[in-house]
Amino acid sequence: MSFHVPDFVQPEGIHMGKKDVYTRPYFADKKRFADFVNVNLYGGREIVKREGLKGISGTYPSMGSVSGEKSRDIFMEQNHPKLRYGIELETESDYGMPERIMVYDGGEYEKQIGEWDKEHRAKKEYGDYTEKKSRMKESDKLVPVINMVLYLGEGKWRGPRRLKEMMEVPKEIEMYYADYLQDYRIYVIEADYVDAEAYRTDLREFFQALQCRNDKKKLWELMRSERFQGISRETEMAIAVNLNLKQVIRKMEEEEKNMCRAFEELIMEHEEIGIEKGKKEGIKEGIKEGIKEGIKEGLLEGLKEGVRALIETCRELGVSKEDTESRIMLKLAVSREDAENYVNQYWD
Repeated sequence: MSFHVPDFVQPEGIHMGKKDVYTRPYFADKKRFADFVNVNLYGGREIVKREGLKGISGTYPSMGSVSGEKSRDIFMEQNHPKLRYGIELETESDYGMPERIMVYDGGEYEKQIGEWDKEHRAKKEYGDYTEKKSRMKESDKLVPVINMVLYLGEGKWRGPRRLKEMMEVPKEIEMYYADYLQDYRIYVIEADYVDAEAYRTDLREFFQALQCRNDKKKLWELMRSERFQGISRETEMAIAVNLNLKQVIRKMEEEEKNMCRAFEELIMEHEEIGIEKGKKEGIKEGIKEGIKEGIKEGLLEGLKEGVRALIETCRELGVSKEDTESRIMLKLAVSREDAENYVNQYWD
C-alpha cells in the first residue's frame, strides 16, 4: 500500500527572511553559541563560556563598491583567551563561500588595524615613518578570527571548502607555483551528520529533529518523546522553520500553539478531510448507479476510503495501532472490533 504524506509535513518553500528571523537569534544565544563552538572546535571541552562572550559587529564595506556592505550572520568575541568566532548559516550550498569568508576576514583585520591607527594617531604614539605607513606598531597583534559554516540544508555540502577549488590551475605549471599560490580553507558543519548527543543545550533536540527531515514517522515520535516536552518555543520555531513545515508554523504563529499540538491538530484536520472526501466520493458513485442500493454501497465505499486515509496518516506519523483504533472508534462511531478489522486490513 502506498503512503500518503499529509501536506503539512511536505517541505514547502519558506522565504529566507523568515528563516533569518528565527534561526539567527537562535544560534546567537550565548549559551547555544558556546555549546556549538565547544562541540565543533574543542571536542566538547568547555573552552568557551557564555559569560565570556559578547556579540560584536561583523559588517564591512563591500570591496570594489562605493556603497554597500557585507555582513556575517553571527559574530562573537571571547574575552579569554581573546578570540573572535563567526558562524555562517546556510540552507543551500554556496559555490563562492571560501572567497566570501576570506573577504569577511580581510574586512575584520582591516577594521582592527584601522582602530589601532585611529587610536595611535589621536595619542601621537607613532615613533617613526614605518609605524605610520603600517598603521600599527610592531607590538600590535591581531585578534584571531575562526569561522564556521553551518549547513542546515539536506545531505552533504556541495560547495568548495577551499579557495583553490574555485580556481582553474594549469596542470603543466602547477608544480612551479604550488607553494606560492595562497589558499583559504573553510570549516563546514553539516547538520544532517553532526552527533546531536554531543550537545549540552537544546541544540541536541534541534539537530535530532533536522536529522528526521526525511522520516516524518520518526519526527512525530520524537515530538511526542519526554525529552521534547520541555524544549523552548525558540527551539520549536527553529526546527519548524528549518524543516519547512509551513502549516505547522502558521498554527504556531497565528494560534500560539506549541509544535506538538500544532502537529496533532493538523493530523486531526487531515483525518476529517480524508473521511469527508471518501464519503463524498462514495455518494457520487452511488448517484451514478442511480439506485438506492447503489447509494448505500457508495457510502460504504466512501467510509472505507475515509478510514484508509485516516489509517495511512496515523501510520505515516508514527501513531500506534492502538491509538489509531481509538481514533477510528471516536470519529466513526464504530465498535472496537470493527476498528481493529479496519486497522488489520489497511495497516500494511
